[in-house]
Amino acid sequence: MMFKTHLAVGALSGLVILKFFHPEPAVIFSLLFLFASILPDIDTTKSFIGHKLWPVSSVLSLFVKHRGFLHSIWLPLVSFSFAAYFGYAMIGAAFALGYLVHILADSVTEEGVPLFAPFFMRRVRGFIKTGGTLEYVFLLCVCVMLGVTAASFY
Repeated sequence: MMFKTHLAVGALSGLVILKFFHPEPAVIFSLLFLFASILPDIDTTKSFIGHKLWPVSSVLSLFVKHRGFLHSIWLPLVSFSFAAYFGYAMIGAAFALGYLVHILADSVTEEGVPLFAPFFMRRVRGFIKTGGTLEYVFLLCVCVMLGVTAASFY
């Protein structure tokens, strides 16, 4: 998925969580959730976040391939467990859920994601071509839902 799609899906998912679960502090939860929803693409310098944080992305791309380990479930699970153990479950949940939203969105693309890498490399994939017409239709639908959801707060 493209950066703008990940951002829109992250914003929509975050708003839905805010609406129904009222995590506190809401601003920190929202910002961390949104950041985590674009973070997995730091494994390539060609992504928005990889370009912005190119020193980190450049080093990471030497060790992991795009949509490899950083697109598996392990980092969000370990980070949540670690945060919860030290008494920061809400912060861990914001990061883990945002990160998982990114992985879920990429799982419907043709390239897919290896959910259990490096232990099991089979990819979960869908039929949406990244940057293709169907992704733009999906993005439009998400933006409409985002607008409706945001309006429901007022």
